[in-house]
Amino acid sequence: MIKFRTRLNMFLGRIRYLLAKVRKCFLEVCALSPGHWKWAAYTILLIIAIFMAGMAIDFVGELHIGIFLAALLFFPGLALLSGLGVRLGLKLVNRLPVKQSWIFFGALFFVLFFFGLPDKAMVILLLYLILSGSFFGAGIYNLSGGRWIALTKTRKVLTMVFTILGTAFLIFGAIFLLYPGKEAAEVKAWSMEASNLPAEIGIDDPSLPGPYRIHSISYGWGKDKPRKEFGSEVELITRPVDGSSFLDGWEKLSGKLRSLYWKMGPDSLALNGRVWYPKGKGPFPLVLMVHGNHLDRDYSDPGYDYLGKHFATHGMIAVSVDENFLNGAWSDFSSGLETENDCRGWLLLKHLELWREWNQCDTARFFNMVDMDRVVLIGHSRGGEAVSVASCFNGLPFYPDNAKELFDFNFGIRGIAAIAPVDGQYSPAGIPTPVEDVNYFTIHGSMDGDMRSYDGLRQMRRVQFKDSAYHFAAGLYLHGANHGQFNRSWGIFDRGYPNNLFLNRKAIIPVEQQEQVALVYLTAFVLESCYPGSGYLRLFKDYRTGRSWLPDLVHLNQFHESSATILCAYEEDLDLSTGTHGVDSIAASGLALWKEGRIPKKWGDHRNNGVFLGWNNEKDSIPGHYSIFLDSSLAVQIEGSLALTFMAADAQIDPGKRLDAPDDAPDDDSDSEDSSDEDSENSDEDTENKEKNSKDAKKDSGDAKKNLKDTKKDSGDAKKSEEED
Repeated sequence: MIKFRTRLNMFLGRIRYLLAKVRKCFLEVCALSPGHWKWAAYTILLIIAIFMAGMAIDFVGELHIGIFLAALLFFPGLALLSGLGVRLGLKLVNRLPVKQSWIFFGALFFVLFFFGLPDKAMVILLLYLILSGSFFGAGIYNLSGGRWIALTKTRKVLTMVFTILGTAFLIFGAIFLLYPGKEAAEVKAWSMEASNLPAEIGIDDPSLPGPYRIHSISYGWGKDKPRKEFGSEVELITRPVDGSSFLDGWEKLSGKLRSLYWKMGPDSLALNGRVWYPKGKGPFPLVLMVHGNHLDRDYSDPGYDYLGKHFATHGMIAVSVDENFLNGAWSDFSSGLETENDCRGWLLLKHLELWREWNQCDTARFFNMVDMDRVVLIGHSRGGEAVSVASCFNGLPFYPDNAKELFDFNFGIRGIAAIAPVDGQYSPAGIPTPVEDVNYFTIHGSMDGDMRSYDGLRQMRRVQFKDSAYHFAAGLYLHGANHGQFNRSWGIFDRGYPNNLFLNRKAIIPVEQQEQVALVYLTAFVLESCYPGSGYLRLFKDYRTGRSWLPDLVHLNQFHESSATILCAYEEDLDLSTGTHGVDSIAASGLALWKEGRIPKKWGDHRNNGVFLGWNNEKDSIPGHYSIFLDSSLAVQIEGSLALTFMAADAQIDPGKRLDAPDDAPDDDSDSEDSSDEDSENSDEDTENKEKNSKDAKKDSGDAKKNLKDTKKDSGDAKKSEEED
């Protein structure tokens, strides 16, 4: 026994000796000298400097030279100083040379501060930055200064391997960032393959110039130094307005810096606008266009000139409203303005007050030229919410959040159009902004890199028609369109530098096509709102009625009109067997899922309900049914109705077992999750269409509940078309 223990101890001793020897050899080969760490750190610093140089280019000529130089030093300095602070705070992390370790921690802060990417992408980017810089920098250190000769054979091999890896990482990173992306998979417009296409509208293409020759001027407060058209060269002088009640956060440091540049405060907001108007006596309808949030020095209001000029040729006075002073600024590094979207909407009404004053003044340029009973508001992004806010405020006697602010507007707003709008950044009295008794139109792109969710659809569903006049609410989801190409100042990049380097730009449709769709639909909307019966209404129900005007893309229409009767809104109670109006009962059989609930989207939900229906096509099973039984009294009310419509999309959820299936019944016939999804998505279609339409059938079904998960939602989410509102 003693002999065995002795031999065991000797064996374990040999193992420990070998492990110690391996550890010693490993440390001798892989240990990095201070020189390695220095070169690795400096390479990372160089990569950061290249990114910062790209960012600085955006500000060249936009800032005072002193502010520009200060910012050039401040922002990278802030990142690196933060890294130094973290390093000093983590005294236990002492294995890195102190002289260079602050750069590594600064790299961490740089990635977290300057990149707005998902968490996984941030980790990958941070690892890339540290590893590529370390491999390349440490390798160059070994290859320079005569150190190569002194290296052992093993370290020479490792040096070459890591240098090549570092170089490859850097080259790959540069190519990846410069690579514009790849073409998106083709999505076919299946509705255009129908055997009987609807007849086209037999009137003029609204995207063609109208008969009017046009003039253009600008108006403003006259003290805008960066822009002469609102400063020394302005043609019409306006009075600033006090928006203090609508703005929070201006009193902070970022607000003081904002005032330093714009020479205005919350109590002296400028009324600036670019005007295109037709030659003639009028009166002409008035169209106000307002941008959304963007870098304040990269002025957004000139970007709608193509729309303004076009509207003017059709006999409209078009104004691109300047609200750049409310936009995000480089000085908002601590905090920007808070809850300013109500101010954006209120400012539109103050512009309308200005136009009413000019229209009534016999010495004004626009005396009796403006039809103030025919006003249309068009907004983009945050401006898309601002037009809804303006429409809401238009009929109120007080500001909902402060009764000290009196309202007396009551303009003849006939329609509001929202381009890729946000929704919910302002909620009057804590409720979603109500919109009543106006025409409404929204357009959104499937490649929107800013507003990924179709928030305009949520606004559209809130529109209520209470008066006796005819109104409509419509939406258009345009496949391939992005956020910025509706504005020529914004363009193809929906994110700021450096995040825009990660966008797949090849998947975005050409700007000419995106502008063409905007010209067709927005012009048709303005004409139909100002002059009901102009003949363009069918375009909002079905884009195929204007197919010769539009590019060959996938267009998805949503439509609701005041003359429609809502049968099922799925919000009246918790009873699944009841409807909203004229429904005797609702029943279902052979389904795996039957419930009502909130309709989700990528960000949050649509704030209204739908019905979720799911089924599994099991072998030899009876098909599932969902039946709505109408009350006999409804027949009289709907006599003469042209159609019964609903909207449906894929919910992208597992329906589970059939409601009437035994516990041991199989869930479905499929062998994989993918085939199961496809079954629930296209269970009523043949095999060929399943293969073709796994994405597109739900997208191109006419009035599909588009983008209820932003293009993908509830393949049984049967909702009567009117119910969507």
